Amino acid sequence: MQDLELVKRYREIRVADVVDALDRYGFHDRVLVSNEIKPLYTGIRMAGYAVTVRANRVQEEFPSLTPEEYERYAGEWYGKRANYEHFMKHAGPGVVIAVDLDGYNDVGFWGSMVGLSAKAKGVEGIVLDGGCRDTYEIRKIQFPVFCRAVGRTEVVGRIEIKPENVNVPVTIGGANVNPGDILVGDDDGVVVVPKKVAAQVLERAEKQLNLDRESQKPYLDKTGIKL
Repeated sequence: MQDLELVKRYREIRVADVVDALDRYGFHDRVLVSNEIKPLYTGIRMAGYAVTVRANRVQEEFPSLTPEEYERYAGEWYGKRANYEHFMKHAGPGVVIAVDLDGYNDVGFWGSMVGLSAKAKGVEGIVLDGGCRDTYEIRKIQFPVFCRAVGRTEVVGRIEIKPENVNVPVTIGGANVNPGDILVGDDDGVVVVPKKVAAQVLERAEKQLNLDRESQKPYLDKTGIKL
């Protein structure tokens, strides 16, 4: 059961505040997702409970097909071997999808169609250790995406998604992510908050932000800048 108020509060604070709070609980760099996994657009804010996916690179040789045969092959692939519903059925408000793409950065695992579907379901965002495509359109719809690469291909013949590999421990950008951990992202990148300390870390991070705002107030008032 997701605590949507906790997610909302996490979305309103900075990744830097969360990182500082995690330092105080002894986690340090092991919760930092590699800065090679970058936000797709500036001004991005994201927080939510992790629904995890471990995708598998397909090793088999791709068959020689006519265009018509390929259409059937692709439909069967999405229906049986890379059915996004395996994880999308768990996705909704308060959820961030976290995908380990097995090092296959050229695959565009996430695109504008699934991005629109996720946005309509209220999904908070995706952290993708792999490739995303349709990047202009995803920026246009303002769906929060953090990814390692821009991938141009579809998953057909390249990536499998097995139901038993959903909501299992994964590694994203060198950081371990367990189902139900909190993922927080902004222009600075992504950090993992282990679920067992999520409430305590949030309180300390909010305190850090409030202290910063008090110190900044004279300068903000003088310059007329609003943060």
